[in-house]
Amino acid sequence: MADPRELILQRLVEIGEGIAGVRKVKRNEIGQNESVLPLVVILDGDETAADSDPKNRPPTAPRIMTMTPEIYVVVADKAATVGTEINLMRARMIDAIANDAQIVALTKDREGGRYEGAASGLSRGRSMLGEVGLSFSFTYVLRPGSVSTPA
Repeated sequence: MADPRELILQRLVEIGEGIAGVRKVKRNEIGQNESVLPLVVILDGDETAADSDPKNRPPTAPRIMTMTPEIYVVVADKAATVGTEINLMRARMIDAIANDAQIVALTKDREGGRYEGAASGLSRGRSMLGEVGLSFSFTYVLRPGSVSTPA
């Protein structure tokens, strides 16, 4: 069985690749080039165990984990339209993640991803750059000892 965290991250990259208008998707790469915008960047982010997990459980017992990858959408456009463009790409990404059957299947109780909010930023380059970081949390069951290791 593959690691659910890795499967979710791989699926997020595939979802980003399917978003209309996205020219490139990167995973764990921060640098950007205006020639490949709009761009989606997926950073692996953090994960935490559920507080309800008993401390005296065996080390191989299943654990409920919540992962919080960082998802960024970066666009370049005229100052007058960059906000509209970034909001359009944001909405497409949220919709695609919320409606993805594979993400739903990978999460605990088929809960899917939970959209937690966004933070945006603008900067000047040759054109106006807009970026929005989308916050999602994904809860899954980690089963130590059942994860296959790559050869």
